Amino acid sequence: MPYGVKHGVKAPGDFNLVDMLGLALSGSAGIIAALVTDYQQSGEASALFTINQWVVQLGSMLGFTDIPLWMVVLGMTAVGAGSIFYFQPITRQGAFAQGFGLLAVLMTAVPADLAGGIEGITDNLPGLEPATTREASIGARVYQASYTTAQYVPVQNREASKYDVHLTINFPEGLPNDVDTMIRRGTLRGRLHNEDINQTWNLFRTAGGTVRRQGNSLVIHAGVPARSENARLWVRVEAEGYAINVQSYQAKLGETVDWAVEMEPSNTPLFMQRLGKSYWF
Repeated sequence: MPYGVKHGVKAPGDFNLVDMLGLALSGSAGIIAALVTDYQQSGEASALFTINQWVVQLGSMLGFTDIPLWMVVLGMTAVGAGSIFYFQPITRQGAFAQGFGLLAVLMTAVPADLAGGIEGITDNLPGLEPATTREASIGARVYQASYTTAQYVPVQNREASKYDVHLTINFPEGLPNDVDTMIRRGTLRGRLHNEDINQTWNLFRTAGGTVRRQGNSLVIHAGVPARSENARLWVRVEAEGYAINVQSYQAKLGETVDWAVEMEPSNTPLFMQRLGKSYWF
């Protein structure tokens, strides 16, 4: 008998509760397969983390902010199960393919949140801003860099100010591999977040800031853009062999943020720890 001839396909209206349950489970299996693929292959760029942020923002309107990643996975799996009532596949293979394809489209549409690199403490000449015209007011002192024609006039520019962050991450049992290798493999990740301006930076991607290894510690110096006198800063550090650490610090302009993060050893794999964390930044 030629391939493609199907037997036992029921006519419309003949599907009972057991049939629909089997199709729903197949659709969910397709969603899970696509989720696992994206989660393992995309690493920090996985759309799951972005969706978690969106869900937390939506939940905050209802008073729910601590929404871990596993709840997002569960919700998307439920969407895969319920989608069969819209697409109405007639075979379990078709339901699986429909669920897999549905999530693949969704993951493609959701932008990755990779965050920018940490900035240097004195980048962009804090306290100075580009002049809008070549004429400066009388008595104003004009700064002109040797490598550019842009002119700067001293102003009281709060937006150009930065918190001076000196962050030390201590690993009591040491780092198991070369730091660059761990970052590339996704076994070492870190984020720095300014709650006041809702902006996030990647601790291990530099745009002027410094990251150096000192024994069993990583020492990071960075300038965090500020728009107010005080702000709550957050860090999240993930490293293989250690528990994910999330901490906050009340920063103040003009004072050095001398911040130490102590990592605790853990035998729980990182991928399981991440499922239990809320990725709101």
